[in-house]
Amino acid sequence: MSSSLHVEGSKTLIDENIPKICENANQGILNLFSQNYTEINSIPKNVFIANLQGNKIYDKLYSAIYGTLKSEISLTASKALNYKTSRDSCLFPCSLFPVVDTILQSGVNGYTVNLTKSLETHRFCEAASIPLIHYREQQRQTESLYICGLIPMVKCTYQISMNIKTDDFQSFVELNSPGSKLIIQKVDNDNVILRSYFKDFSEEIRSKTIRIGNAAEKFDFEIKFDGYNKTNTICTNDGNFIVTPFYSTDRQRLPYIDFSNGYIKFTSFIAGKGTYLDVDLYSIGQTADRKFITAIGSNKILAFGLDGPHARDTTEQGIRYLNSKNNIGTIWFDIELLEQYSETDLEYLRSLVTNDSWDVGVHYSEELNRLPLEEAYKVIDEGYSYVYEKIGKKPTSWCSMRNKDTVAHAIYAYENLGMFWRNGDSGIHAERDIGNLDDTTWEWWEKASRAGMIHPVFTHELDKDPAIKYSISSSKFRSWVDNYNSNNVSIVSFYEYGQINRNTFDASFEKLRYTEHSVTFDAHTNGAIALVNVNIKAGKNTQIYDNTSEKFISYNIEQDNSVTFWVEDRHTYSVYVN
Repeated sequence: MSSSLHVEGSKTLIDENIPKICENANQGILNLFSQNYTEINSIPKNVFIANLQGNKIYDKLYSAIYGTLKSEISLTASKALNYKTSRDSCLFPCSLFPVVDTILQSGVNGYTVNLTKSLETHRFCEAASIPLIHYREQQRQTESLYICGLIPMVKCTYQISMNIKTDDFQSFVELNSPGSKLIIQKVDNDNVILRSYFKDFSEEIRSKTIRIGNAAEKFDFEIKFDGYNKTNTICTNDGNFIVTPFYSTDRQRLPYIDFSNGYIKFTSFIAGKGTYLDVDLYSIGQTADRKFITAIGSNKILAFGLDGPHARDTTEQGIRYLNSKNNIGTIWFDIELLEQYSETDLEYLRSLVTNDSWDVGVHYSEELNRLPLEEAYKVIDEGYSYVYEKIGKKPTSWCSMRNKDTVAHAIYAYENLGMFWRNGDSGIHAERDIGNLDDTTWEWWEKASRAGMIHPVFTHELDKDPAIKYSISSSKFRSWVDNYNSNNVSIVSFYEYGQINRNTFDASFEKLRYTEHSVTFDAHTNGAIALVNVNIKAGKNTQIYDNTSEKFISYNIEQDNSVTFWVEDRHTYSVYVN
């Protein structure tokens, strides 16, 4: 390296090739996702509508009495993505709806309690003054609109530009952004309001309300997701805002930082005498605070795993197919099943962990909810130790029989054993009814996988056709894998998925040294790899070198000419701009 000073007559010049030490400074806003529906001519691949079609007796009775609901999406002449829900003619005149509501309400209440053993939906409807019969049945029949491809982040901001039209002010749209339960409603000819619901520490459902726009025109608002403080902040163009905790207390109380899901969801509800509700979306965006080097999440990894695992002849072919596509997952080892495996099968399972990088979890053979907490904690400890001893690797995540567990168990398992909870609203229950990939949820998952939607998921058996209950048929499973492969989405373990996305908060970058043509830095992560964006202006000859591994690595050039690439913990990287 040349001297740091050049002397030209009376001038002293600093050599720009000498590295300068700098901080990882704030540099404004990083655009993570942007879709402007006023500028496109066809519906993007990452947008779809779907539901789990209701086929119970009350579903059919509801349609017969109140009319059949139909949802569709299209691009309108006014250049918007239109999500339209309509209701056809019904058995009774609208004037009799209140009477019919009262008669059916008691029946649905009893049916709901018997079916789910929970009053969760009932409690929300009481708090929101929404008739239970309509809220419960319409979300089973109306197809929800999903916008996928968003980036999982610990902190980020969503920008939404939209409008709603309806023929009854009682109708509303439910918007589920990560951690939120938002009701958007046109309350008169002039005003659109948003209510953000949440549970307080006593589990009482409460809400805050904000006016977000004029009913006669499109309105813009922002949702600031904060997975560290477990809050969402709604901001309007006039400077007003409200801050509410995440809707679920389970998600509020997680003992580790949370991160956003890779999608948002709209569901329309038609109430009163209404016959339609139109949602016009003009644009959806996602941003985050930017530094010179910013860790970002990945919308190209999907968390997957197997409970059991079940008998080798019911899973081996599916596992082999996953591995052939360079995919893996988590195995939640069931303690009772482990005791039944032959030594040959145990060696096969250990090989999946050691040689194929499958991750280890615990599936507790008991419903932890049924046990006193101290007894449940003992079961958690013993199961962890047993799986560790049998498989030879520490479990990183856990679940229990029939997913009967709570955040109290999650807190204990994380603080004492370092295990993450598979379940809950930040896990497989983000979408309540589709966390299990099986033949009954396949109609939904077929659409979601084609769109590349990221949602944590598990199943049981993979190789039978047709599958047993709670399992996926072999042909459907291969289609599911192929759909994600065609979207360049890798199927990974729950631990890897979680840690990569938590690195958007955990990762740090130190000892930044830069010259006019290069930058060098040290990466520190939570142990998992991290995806980073470096705010340089890349040229056609830009190269990135891992000084620790002594090799050049691949990268992507973004629309603003910055570069994005993967880094490892305690590695040093050099970016050569030209």
